[in-house]
Amino acid sequence: MIKLELIMFTKILAKLTKSPAPEPVKTHAEMVDDALQNALREREHTNPMAGAQVGAKEIYQQLLGGMADEKGVHTESLLCALGALAGYACQASLRAQAVAANMAETAAFQVVKTTDGKQYFFGDPLNNLLANSQFSVWALAGGAAQHNGATVLPDLHEIFEHTASTVGDDGFGIPRVPENHSACDLPINFLKIIWPELFPTIKRFCPDPAGWPVLYGFAIQEAMDASKAVIDPATALKIVMESAVPMSKVDLPSLAASLQPH
Repeated sequence: MIKLELIMFTKILAKLTKSPAPEPVKTHAEMVDDALQNALREREHTNPMAGAQVGAKEIYQQLLGGMADEKGVHTESLLCALGALAGYACQASLRAQAVAANMAETAAFQVVKTTDGKQYFFGDPLNNLLANSQFSVWALAGGAAQHNGATVLPDLHEIFEHTASTVGDDGFGIPRVPENHSACDLPINFLKIIWPELFPTIKRFCPDPAGWPVLYGFAIQEAMDASKAVIDPATALKIVMESAVPMSKVDLPSLAASLQPH
């Protein structure tokens, strides 16, 4: 009996004195990212836009690197891509916020379905992020255009009307700009390829989905400031909004699925 109790005591003592499992060692990249996140959260106490502002610079630099060829970066293509990403970020933001509030993902939208089976998203909440709020895509991009000397801005109302009237048609999502200022590809193709690649970076700098369109708006400002010597700022703004408005309406999940091998 004593021997049995001694064995049990030894087992209990071994459990009590057993060393805890070592904490997983973080990589250098993870430690750098943690430091970045802590710094951003600290800065956001005094500047709520800190994450979006810093993230915009990161996104801009990533796009510059990714879109460069032996001739450099094609300015119109960069502006078209950023416009497409900013427009879709408005929709993605509302989707994510609805899910966080335990609502249907598309609760904020009026959904329009076309005869070809596609669906598009409309509604005031979406338009507010695009054009009507203080930090809307239009406000940030238009502010940059005016800062860089634009005196006559594109007719935004007409862009919205054209987008709505061409849903389901071949002309949908094709920027109406002078031929010598055309991008090398369509907004939808930039969106399908680039959005999934940059989305993890967006979430790192802006964990709150409300900041996603703002981040891209700031990135557009970066691009417009950098390109003011090579393209008229009003034309740059036209490219951005002709890309942003229709791309805010598209159903990217189904489009992304179409890229998967069958």
